[in-house]
Amino acid sequence: MFFFILSGIIFEFTKLELSMALTKYKEGSLQELCAISFPLMLSSLSVMAMLFVDRLFLAKFSLEAFNAAIAAGTLGWAFILGALVLTSISQVFVAQYYGAGRTEKLGEPVWQMIWLSLGMSIAFFPLALFGSDWFFGSSPETKLQMEYFKWLMFFGSSYAMYGALCGFFVGQGKVRLITLIAFLANFVNAGLDWVMIFGIPDLFPSLGVRGAAIATCTSQMFQVVVLFYLFLKKENRETYQTSNYKIHWDAMYQCIRIGSPAAIFMTLEILGWAIYYQLMVDISEKHITVAGIWQSLIILFWFITEGVQKGISTLAGNFIGAGKRHLIRSSFFAGIKILLLLFTSILVLIMGFQEKIVEYFLTTAEISTIDEYRDAIFFCTVTGVLYMLFEGIRYLIAGILTAAGDTMFLLATGCISIWIFLIAPVYYIVVKNGSSIEVSSLICTAYAGLAAFINFVRYKQGKWKTIVITA
Repeated sequence: MFFFILSGIIFEFTKLELSMALTKYKEGSLQELCAISFPLMLSSLSVMAMLFVDRLFLAKFSLEAFNAAIAAGTLGWAFILGALVLTSISQVFVAQYYGAGRTEKLGEPVWQMIWLSLGMSIAFFPLALFGSDWFFGSSPETKLQMEYFKWLMFFGSSYAMYGALCGFFVGQGKVRLITLIAFLANFVNAGLDWVMIFGIPDLFPSLGVRGAAIATCTSQMFQVVVLFYLFLKKENRETYQTSNYKIHWDAMYQCIRIGSPAAIFMTLEILGWAIYYQLMVDISEKHITVAGIWQSLIILFWFITEGVQKGISTLAGNFIGAGKRHLIRSSFFAGIKILLLLFTSILVLIMGFQEKIVEYFLTTAEISTIDEYRDAIFFCTVTGVLYMLFEGIRYLIAGILTAAGDTMFLLATGCISIWIFLIAPVYYIVVKNGSSIEVSSLICTAYAGLAAFINFVRYKQGKWKTIVITA
């Protein structure tokens, strides 16, 4: 009963969304991009906060559990995010159909990605059952990493389905709905985290890293169930043909053709980061701990990058469908302004709370360890903001290229960049020469800057303007 009442409230909430026009603001304006991106930022913040809260609770549980979640979680998310990016391509097709006024086609690409996400269980279940042994071995030292990875993989296909369903609503500009559901899921996650990680005396056992993974994945399932129910509401069935659940192989092929390069790129890029964090593990506890704190803050503030990317991708797809490609340039510069403003504010915030950051993440550490790590944490968190700015610009441009269907370029350059500009320099400069974690963070920042520059050159060339993905 509670679920149906909640779903009814959420559906009524979506009636506040505008119909064919994505916003009431001038097309291509800063206000338009803000109106689309900010709710998506809040939605992403809620999702990223789930992972951040996991890290905070695990850091309080034990430093060993925290570091295990960093190493295993990064590898697990390589597979999950690859699947999610692929099924999220439904957003691009929905946005273009919506912009062209072909509302009867909106349900079709979403269903193709729903079926695909269910089929992904064939890959995720074996990864859950056998993958932990393949990647981490069976030694007692890797037991925590194995547990965390295993439970993430069991729920892997649910993240893919979430991407497919989100695409239906975001592609129409119904972003406040996603925000509301994500916030509700975040509260569910926080409560489950506390219970499952620490346990309740005489009532529920402490599950540690396994509890953190189960809590986050359960919260993810909550979002999938609510979105699927709303997707099949009568109004959506009648207007957008969301009851058309049949597999259309041509439509599925188009979605996979456009979405798979970005998905493969995301998987390979996160795998590259998994290798990076494993290198940090091999060097020293200081390297992986500081890198883990640096990564946790990036995860927390990633909502800006993701919100702006999804926002401009939605607008660009809508402009392309409506034959208004010339408006994309204005939205691009609006995105640059948003990124500069927000990341400058975050830099000031981080510099003012650096002692608190050390205190929260090193709760269980010895005083001597805290003193040893403090300066490195200060340095890496500051350079981390510059890294996030470069990544924000890179993903802003990637959002435009994805909306246009120029995803093969993103695959090729993205895969090459992470190996040439990140893994190779870290290995030869940091690992081989025993350089500090500060040097490693500078290499990461340089990698993000170079990758952003490559995307910008592609954007300026304008080849993406000639690509057609919907018939």
